[in-house]
Parts: sequence; C-alpha cells; structure tokens
Amino acid sequence: MSLFFRKKKIPKLSLKLKKGLEETGRLIRYHELKKITNKNPSIILTGHHCKDYTESIFLHLTRGGGKKAFYTLPPFDGERFLPLVFLEDKELMILYDYVSNHIKVFEDESNQDPIYKRNRIRMDLLPVLEKENWNFHKIYWNFHDRSQLNLHFNLKMEPTSKQGPHIFRIPHETWTSLNLSAKKDLIDFHLKLLGHYPLYKSGFDNFRLQSEGERAFLENKNCFLYKSKFGDLFIIDKKSPAFKKAISYRDGENLCIEWNQNKFKLSDPEEKYSLGSWHHGQKIQIRSGNKEISECMRENGIPFFLRTFIPILYFDGEPIQILFSLFSKSEKNYPKRIYLER
Repeated sequence: MSLFFRKKKIPKLSLKLKKGLEETGRLIRYHELKKITNKNPSIILTGHHCKDYTESIFLHLTRGGGKKAFYTLPPFDGERFLPLVFLEDKELMILYDYVSNHIKVFEDESNQDPIYKRNRIRMDLLPVLEKENWNFHKIYWNFHDRSQLNLHFNLKMEPTSKQGPHIFRIPHETWTSLNLSAKKDLIDFHLKLLGHYPLYKSGFDNFRLQSEGERAFLENKNCFLYKSKFGDLFIIDKKSPAFKKAISYRDGENLCIEWNQNKFKLSDPEEKYSLGSWHHGQKIQIRSGNKEISECMRENGIPFFLRTFIPILYFDGEPIQILFSLFSKSEKNYPKRIYLER
C-alpha cells in the first residue's frame, strides 16, 4: 500500500513533516507487505540497486553516520531480496533502457524535488562520481559478503502460528525531524500495531523530555520505550521473544543457536564452539586487541535491558563473537571476522 499526497492540498507542510510522512508511509507499506508474506509464504523483492546504495551511504554520512552506514541495503535480510544489486553498472543501464521501452514506468513526482537531500545527492553528486569512473557495483560489494548470502528460501506451505511484530526500531533522524504532536502520533501508531493503547499524555511528555538528554526510558505494563541521545527509538513489546534466553543444539557437525525467532548455524565438527551471554566487565578479542562487550552493545544501539539476552559465541570458553544478527537480520555480527588465539 502506498500513501500519496497532492501538493495543492497540503501547501503549508514543513520539510520535517513531509519527511515524517514519507517515513510513516514506508513503514506502513512494509507492514502491509509483511502481512501478505505471513499469509502466503513468499519474499519481498525490491528494485533497489547499487546506485541507490551510493545515495544511501552519502545520505547517512551527511547525517553523521559511522561505519554502519556502509552496510545498509543488504542483498537479503531474510525477508527482502534485492536482485538488482547483482547487476554491473552497464547491465543495469541495459535493463533500464529495455524496461523503459517496453513497460510504462510510473515515477513519484517527489523524486525530482530538490527540497529532499536524497534527490540533491542523486542529481548533483552522482553525476560527478560517474565522471570520476565511480564503480557503483564494486563499491556495493566491497561492503557486502556474497559468500555468506543464504538464498535458500523456504516457501513451502506449512502451517505456522501467526507471528506479529514485537520490536519496532525508528531511526534517530525520523524522530528528530518530527514536531511534538507528530512524535506522539508516531509512537501511538506503532503501539497500535503491537495491539496496545496510545500513551497517556503525561507518559509521552516525560519520555520526550528525557529524550533531550543522554537517555530516555519508559516502561508500562505492555511495553518498553527506549532511546539513547543519538540512537534509534525502540518500541518493544514485553511479550517479545527477545526476552527469552537463547538456545543451542547440535545438528550433525553444526552448532545451531536460536533466539528472537532467528537462527545462527556454524560448522563445528570438533565441538569447540558454544553459546554464552554477556557478563559485566567481559571483553572480546578484535583486530586491534580487546574491547569491552558492553561498549560494543552501546555502539550497536542495544537497549540496556536487552544486553544480557544477546547471544555470544564462545570458543574454548572465551567470547569471540557477538551475534547481533539474531537481534536484527540487518545487523552484522561483531567482530565480522573471528579472531582465535593460536
């Protein structure tokens, strides 16, 4: 489902409110698509390509994004598949020319509006990069691992219990772009998706004031709201499977770990790997030495009340990798490469 707004009917909308409406429309579209895939086992294909990826990384960087900005738009996150990222730049142009000549293409009029930063990047920056022989396809695959891409889609019609959403993560940029009433509407909309009532005004006012400081936290009988100063806003149902302990089991020579309705599998014929969890003061080995696991959790925006649930992979009794991918399929495990003492 898409939302369309005629400019003549909303001439006084501010840029921030327009951005908020666009973000809300995006969330609604994917929510509706998710309902379809739950009813009819399938995956969502999107038309994102490597040029879109370049737009996204520069957009995130101009907003102060860090290294995670380079790992956006994964080719497959378990639900959404991006087939066009596999095409070289020349192949993409050939496909575009063919489609333009054989299929009627409808383009959102806002795509040419320079009021939006993404459009300015597309229209002003990308042509400069093209003149400098920027290889969009190569840059994309410099930050995405094709070898770990699992495309074994399970589309069999098997009876499954309906799983509704349990965690919503709203980008920091979206939150800061909205005015006061729009912020409450955004929270109440997501609470409705979780099956809960809107926030009381006093509760919202308290949370909003906290969000201007280092950390905002709100708990009621149904859910948690959490936001760090520059982090995303989390709305988490108390019935979320993220509040259950991870489990591990052996499948032949593989170690399997399941948590938060997600699964991690690792070849372990010698049974040296095991499942563990975070303890205060614990460190993990990275390329440059050792790093506090609690710091890794903060950098990845994990709410403090969920950190003890995040599964950690151990090797011979020592923590070697934090399995952030089990919290969100779009996240990368840390460190990406496992460092073992020899």
